[in-house]
Amino acid sequence: MKSQNLKIVFYILVVVLLTPGLNAQKKAKLTPETKEELKTAKVLMVRYQAPPLYFMTPKDVVGEGLIADLTQSDIAGNNELHRFYPEDRVQEKLSELFKSNGLMTNVEVKEDASEFMMPAELKEVSKYADVDADYIVEVIIPLMGWKATYGTTKWRTYHLNLAVEMRIIRKSDLARVWKTNVGYGSLVDKEMKFHITELEDNGKELISTKLDKMALMSSEKVIEKYVKAKK
Repeated sequence: MKSQNLKIVFYILVVVLLTPGLNAQKKAKLTPETKEELKTAKVLMVRYQAPPLYFMTPKDVVGEGLIADLTQSDIAGNNELHRFYPEDRVQEKLSELFKSNGLMTNVEVKEDASEFMMPAELKEVSKYADVDADYIVEVIIPLMGWKATYGTTKWRTYHLNLAVEMRIIRKSDLARVWKTNVGYGSLVDKEMKFHITELEDNGKELISTKLDKMALMSSEKVIEKYVKAKK
């Protein structure tokens, strides 16, 4: 009896692994015809919550407490890290740019963010089956995509980095027709650089201001790649 049950389990696993669509997201291509359709199609732009800002910190050094203070939530007694919500700003900029460039003129922005998901979880798109839209545009900040890092020998000098992923899902067959990844900020980007002592006064405002610039520049990169995208 046990042997028979094991055979049944084995056959089920084989079917799952070999059946298209059960273990992989359906993919299509961003053709010129699809781009043309997207210009007037009903588009819902959704966003996923970004992870909290990751601060690279050496252990047991001066400044660790300062960074801990900065990243604490504004709510007293709450241990949640201050998130800054970069996905909110990117979603806003992307929707504006798609509209102003005539690339997607009928974009509705979903106000509430979905919870953060890892790549494997994002492949599940059946949740969009009943959405009132022709296409869904997803705005995603990946794990470790929002961080402040420093060079090997200059740990007091930080550089902000923001990674953005955008995907377009076609509602009719839930196929992903386009995906792109962009990044902004690096060790050579002077605008995104700051010294740890700058966090002492209005540290959150400093980072928030820089994030506004990063959200705009990242969105412009997405638009540029979308315009150049070919079949």
